[in-house]
Amino acid sequence: MRLVLVLNLGSTTSKFALYEDRECVVNETIAHELAVTQLPLTEQAPKRQATIERRVEEAGYHFEDVDAIACRGGLVKPIEGGVYHVDAHLYDELKAFKYGIHASNLSGMMGYQLAQKFNIPVFTIDPPVTDELMPIARITGIKGVERISRFHALNQKGVARKYAAQVGQDYPDVNVIVAHMGGGITVGAHVHGKVIDVNEGLEGEGAFSPERAGSIPNDALYRYGYDHDMTPEEMDHFLSKKTGLLSLLGTNDLTQLSQQYGKDTEVTRILDAMAYQVAKLIGERAVAFKGAPIDQIILTGGIANSNVVTEGIRQYVEWIAPVSVYAGEMEMEALASGVFDVLEGTVAPKYYK
Repeated sequence: MRLVLVLNLGSTTSKFALYEDRECVVNETIAHELAVTQLPLTEQAPKRQATIERRVEEAGYHFEDVDAIACRGGLVKPIEGGVYHVDAHLYDELKAFKYGIHASNLSGMMGYQLAQKFNIPVFTIDPPVTDELMPIARITGIKGVERISRFHALNQKGVARKYAAQVGQDYPDVNVIVAHMGGGITVGAHVHGKVIDVNEGLEGEGAFSPERAGSIPNDALYRYGYDHDMTPEEMDHFLSKKTGLLSLLGTNDLTQLSQQYGKDTEVTRILDAMAYQVAKLIGERAVAFKGAPIDQIILTGGIANSNVVTEGIRQYVEWIAPVSVYAGEMEMEALASGVFDVLEGTVAPKYYK
């Protein structure tokens, strides 16, 4: 029996899971107090680690029995997707927050500390900075400004691999379009195991989401910021936290809004628009395949739990390829699966350079 510990730390919670031979036996979400989450991230790490160590023991497991640790990826320099050793070099990069200050970095930092303490190998899989873009997908109309690849790589690649396995194929053997729809929305063109084009969801490119504005006509965007006397920092916070469904309908509760669909004219109009904008992104990604057959369009993330949205998207894109729904996020499963692949010798882990 092999035992893998999975770590997925966010801004206010720490998720951990234990998998025995690919079966999840423990899955917990720890909601931390404000006294912890308001500390600088480097000061949060030891407190969160102590809590997780205690909860693992309380669940009846011991770190001496753990064969490997799987960690959510953090913000480092752009790298190709895959499984990576969390070694001293990667740990130093995560700890320095050189490429962005985000709680996701804590997963690898904590994993490395636990690995050193208990002599366990530790890995990270498909971080959000996964970059496999084809060169022309980077170009914009402003010299010196290029698109970058930051998206829901872990869940997108996880559900793509799951689909491939279900049809008896390996991930590099299939062509799929994956739409991750959650707090942000990213749609990727997965061409033989590489995401060669994807919208930059962290910066708000693409469809509007529950709290994000999505792509806005340039003139309207800069005039809005100017008219409201916003600094770049204020505009960034506004576009990523106070727009989308929150601005349009006063709530980001998609479950509630889905129940009002067809009864409330404005709710119906806005949800139809969200589905249409996601569908347009899927249509854009279809171009990247240059006419090669697309095996499947996959809808995933929390919003995929809404039949209103998924069926709205389906009516626009089913002519491109069959549509399947993998609702929710499968990040913990994807992290565990990547490490089991290493332990079983089917995948060779890479090193961050």
